[in-house]
Amino acid sequence: MKNDSQYDIGEFLFRFYRKRCAAFLVNIYKAGITGTARDIHRARLDVKKILAIVDLLRIVRPKSDNDPGYEKVFKKLYQASGRIREIQVNLLLLTGPEFATYDLVPFKKDLLKQESERTREFLVVIRKFDEQKLSRIEKKIKRETAKITPSSLRKKTGKYITHKTALCLELLETGAGEANLHQVRQQIKELSTVLTLTSSLNPSWNLENVISGLNRSEMMIGDWHDKTILAESLGEFLEKEVDLPESNRVGSMECYQALLASCETQVESILLDVRQAIAASTTDADG
Repeated sequence: MKNDSQYDIGEFLFRFYRKRCAAFLVNIYKAGITGTARDIHRARLDVKKILAIVDLLRIVRPKSDNDPGYEKVFKKLYQASGRIREIQVNLLLLTGPEFATYDLVPFKKDLLKQESERTREFLVVIRKFDEQKLSRIEKKIKRETAKITPSSLRKKTGKYITHKTALCLELLETGAGEANLHQVRQQIKELSTVLTLTSSLNPSWNLENVISGLNRSEMMIGDWHDKTILAESLGEFLEKEVDLPESNRVGSMECYQALLASCETQVESILLDVRQAIAASTTDADG
């Protein structure tokens, strides 16, 4: 027979999932109408919260059970919105004062054209999205959440922290540390999202310091990654636009070189700080 706290955890997780799915449906259709950065970002955040539940279920699910692959339902939509989001972040970065001295008008126009194309693709994905799949997996998720106990959740979450932090440190210790930073960021984001959800279930587990350190590390890598993507986009633009007027090419090339230098400088401090944050998170979690 289940105790009260066991019922509370299962019910909370299931209601959290349903609430996020409802918000997700509202936001993807709104984003499909407006195409604004804000609405697309909201839809992506909803998916991330839904995937946090999926990750949590994967953690506590018995190894003998097959993975149902719930995340596949959201994959195409998440990828399509991500392609738009990447362009919108590029445009947002270019509004910064450090870019005011460069002649980037042709590059900005190219980004706006890409944004329009990616938005049309996003609309197609929305129209093809099958809401019935959500209804089908909802029943399975309700059954899974009902089986979660506080003791198994805490035990397996502890193992999850150990596994994820070890993976991050391993990635950072390889020879291509810079190339692995984005993978580290993804691991940190997954870990932070799951632990935030877990902490809300039982605040007495004292995960605040762990989550705070992970979020700080993720933001540091995120800032670097955004600049790296902008540099890559600008580099691709310069290769593509062979007939670009010399004045525009000079300004764009100067900006490109400045971005590369900035990213390289950031990496040196990020690698050290992220290692320290992950190590500290591991220590706090064990304590």
